[in-house]
Amino acid sequence: MSIKQRVFKKLAEETKVELSAQKIELGIMQDVKEAYNEHKQQRKNVDNTMNDWYSELFKVRDKFSKIENEYKQFKTKTFILEKAVEEMESIAKELGVQPNSLDFYNSAKALINTSKDIDDEFKEAKKLESKIG
Repeated sequence: MSIKQRVFKKLAEETKVELSAQKIELGIMQDVKEAYNEHKQQRKNVDNTMNDWYSELFKVRDKFSKIENEYKQFKTKTFILEKAVEEMESIAKELGVQPNSLDFYNSAKALINTSKDIDDEFKEAKKLESKIG
């Protein structure tokens, strides 16, 4: 083989190695670019989903103030009912009548007793609301 042929052969080999290295660099750059774009999109998806979640959570928190107002009114009405029942019992006793024979007495007592369930529910709701903060 002549010197000229060997030089050309050597140059061709070096060009192939150089092109292969460039091809590998381009390949890894494509991989990084693709991974970057996918990561960026997923980050955006997570961020949007979290924003939606927080928005819904804050709506729930804001509704709790309505629950608090309703509960305060409920407690006032419960107190009024308890006082009315106590007065009914007192008058019934003075008259020598059994209170449970009077209209609404048993229903009113049952309603007062079940009001404690609302108290418990409100306390649990308040705990959850405080965690939302």
